[in-house]
Amino acid sequence: MKPLHERNQVLVAIWGTLIAGALVLAAMNLDVLPFVNPTNTYYADFENAAGIKTGDDVRVQGISVGEVQSVAVQGDHVHVGFTTRDNIALSGSSRASIELATVLGNLFLQVESAGPGHLRDGGTIPVSRTTVPFSLLAALQSFGRFSRKTNIPTLRTSLRTLATTVSGIAPKDVRTVLDGLSQISTTLASKQDEITGILRSVNTITDTLNRNSGALLGLLTQGDEFLRMVEDRHRVISQLLRDTALLGTQLDTLMRRSGAKLGAVLANLATVTKVLVKQRKDLQSGIVNLGQFSVNIANVNGSGPWLDLLTPTSVVPDNQIVGCGKNVATDTQKPCNE
Repeated sequence: MKPLHERNQVLVAIWGTLIAGALVLAAMNLDVLPFVNPTNTYYADFENAAGIKTGDDVRVQGISVGEVQSVAVQGDHVHVGFTTRDNIALSGSSRASIELATVLGNLFLQVESAGPGHLRDGGTIPVSRTTVPFSLLAALQSFGRFSRKTNIPTLRTSLRTLATTVSGIAPKDVRTVLDGLSQISTTLASKQDEITGILRSVNTITDTLNRNSGALLGLLTQGDEFLRMVEDRHRVISQLLRDTALLGTQLDTLMRRSGAKLGAVLANLATVTKVLVKQRKDLQSGIVNLGQFSVNIANVNGSGPWLDLLTPTSVVPDNQIVGCGKNVATDTQKPCNE
C-alpha cells in the first residue's frame, strides 16, 4: 500500500473533504439517524390542520416524545404524520388532539394512549378520535348563529343596564374582581389536561349510559317489582306478628282461667299413657289377631251376596244349601227356610 504522500494529492484532498463533510452532517443530524435514535411513525386524521406544522412537538402525558413529520390534505380531512420514541407504545384506541402550547399561538400534538391492543407502527388514528382547538373562524361562525337567534334590542337594554351597574362599582372592587378572574384563568390553564380528561370521562359515562339505557330501565322496573313484593311480605309478616300476639294473649287468658282443669287433664293423659305402655304387648297381639280376623272375614263374604261357611252335611243338606240364596237365572230370591 502506497503512503498518502505518494498518492495523487488532488484525490486525497477531495476524499478527505467528502469524509469530513459527511462526519459534520452526521454530527448535526445525529438525532434523526435511525440506528442512533430509533423512532416509530404514526398518523392521525383531523378535520382541519388548525395551524399545526412540520417540526411541532409531539407529547404523551405532557412529555415531549417526538415531532410532527408531515401535514397533508387527504379528501375532506388533514393527514398528519408524527414520530415517537421507540420505547413509547400506543394502545389500539389512542386519541390525538392539537393543543395550544403558548398564548403566542405555538401548537403541539397531544397523544393519549388508551384502550386495549397495540397501535402498530404506521397505524392511523381516525377523525372520530381526534380533536382540534377552537379557531377564530369557528368562533365567528358561532357568533353569527348566536346573533341571528338573539333579540338585539333586548341585548342592547341589558348591556346598558350592565354599564350602569358597573359604573357604580368602585375601581378597587373592579380590580379585585379582575385579579380573581385572572387567578381563575391561570388555574384553568394549568389544569387543562385534567379538565380535558374529566370531560372525556363524562362523555364516556354518557355514552355508556346511552348504550345500556334498556338494561337500566329493566333494572329499575325489576327494582319496583321487588319493592312491591317486599311491601306485600311486610304486610303479611305484620299480620302474622299481630296474630301471634293475639294467640299469646288468648293462651295467657286460657291459662289464667282454666289452669287447674288443664293440669288435671294433663295428669289423666299421663295416666292413660302409662296404662297403654303397660298393655303394649296385649295391644300388639290384638292388632296381629285383628289382621288375621280381617283376612278370614274377607274370605267368607268375598264370593257374593252369601257367606262361605263350612258345616257338617248332617246338619245342612246339600240341596238346602243349593236352594238358598239368589237364583241368577230367574233373578229371584228364595228363603232358606222353605
